[in-house]
Amino acid sequence: MDFVKNVVVFYIHSMRKINQPVQSLPPMPMPGVPCTPKLWYAVQTFYNKELQLGELFAERGLSYFIPLRYVESYQADEKPITRLVPVVHNLLFLEKTDTESVMLERLRDIPVPFRLYRNRETQKLYEIPDRCLLDLRAACDPSYSGNLYMEAEQADARPGKRVRVIRGPFTGLEGKLTQYKKKYYVVVTIASLGVLLHIPRWYCEKIS
Repeated sequence: MDFVKNVVVFYIHSMRKINQPVQSLPPMPMPGVPCTPKLWYAVQTFYNKELQLGELFAERGLSYFIPLRYVESYQADEKPITRLVPVVHNLLFLEKTDTESVMLERLRDIPVPFRLYRNRETQKLYEIPDRCLLDLRAACDPSYSGNLYMEAEQADARPGKRVRVIRGPFTGLEGKLTQYKKKYYVVVTIASLGVLLHIPRWYCEKIS
């Protein structure tokens, strides 16, 4: 999905420094309790403040998701240190837990600049189905090393056919099967992020 071309932005600006936060995810549903389909907002912040903004969301009781990956850093005469870092900076996703007007009220006066994507036609905040976030979480699993990351427009521009993964740990994931440097990848795009997940083509079936 190409969210970049179909949105205008809502700006909220303020200033304050805080400590880095821990990622917050919604609780698991209780057995026997009916579940309402979740929706998410795509949020862009500035100056690599996505972790700080996420902590501020959590302080207000809001659930968010930041795609993360493992990286190794090296220092002279020391062993490499493995740590989790954002896949891309300045992007996170906020769960919609109330009406748009209530959500905007809960986001007032947050002391980190950010913007929320809006639909050009309705002028309402662009709502991302939970199914898309589940696919993104699977694609951005930090324990999986076969990923490539690029801008969503660049990923969407790659040729390929719509497929569903039917084998392996990513069974159920839907995206576009494309070939890159003699390997096959399933492309998942959302907001400004494009993920190329290395999956054998015989693990996929074409979606008609």
